[in-house]
Amino acid sequence: MRQQEISEEIVVRLNRGDMKAFDAIYHAYYLYLCAVVTYYVHDRNVAAELVNDVFVGVWRNKERVACPVLPYLKRAAQNAAVSYLRSSHFNERLLTDHVEEIYAYLEKRIIATDNPLHALEDSEMDALIRAEVEKLPPRCRAVFQACLYEGKSYAEIADEQQLSVSTVRGQMRIALNKLREALGTPCMITVLMMLHECWQ
Repeated sequence: MRQQEISEEIVVRLNRGDMKAFDAIYHAYYLYLCAVVTYYVHDRNVAAELVNDVFVGVWRNKERVACPVLPYLKRAAQNAAVSYLRSSHFNERLLTDHVEEIYAYLEKRIIATDNPLHALEDSEMDALIRAEVEKLPPRCRAVFQACLYEGKSYAEIADEQQLSVSTVRGQMRIALNKLREALGTPCMITVLMMLHECWQ
């Protein structure tokens, strides 16, 4: 998907504080940048907030924006995604055993990816994850499915399945370790993002 490029004339007008020039850039790239950030944070509302923050930064630093503007905006959006993923808000529920691996992969992927929009249309990963979840031991699978696909908390799962919360936590750790071995890092990122959405 090739994005239009804003003319140098519009960028020069932005440098001079022209609000109409800013609006032109905003409307040209807002949806694209939201898609880029959504690919990394897996939350459209968060992506929209991060992209709006990027444009606030563009206006504050309008004198330094240069043509072509898209690479500048894309890198700013990617940096915002990395910052969000490293924030305490995102980290609240991630299992620490996987955090640094996830960060390292994501940061490398964010820097290297030319067109992250392709991943938004890819459903094969979800099918692969579901297939591997079905291979988990019965108790482990029941706990993991309740958490991942039903969005239930550890306490709710413990109550419904007559287990202790510590047992639920242990079963989740077993499930994640088995899935990481079977799926590799890219799929594990998707799993953790799905869990993150359940826990919002």
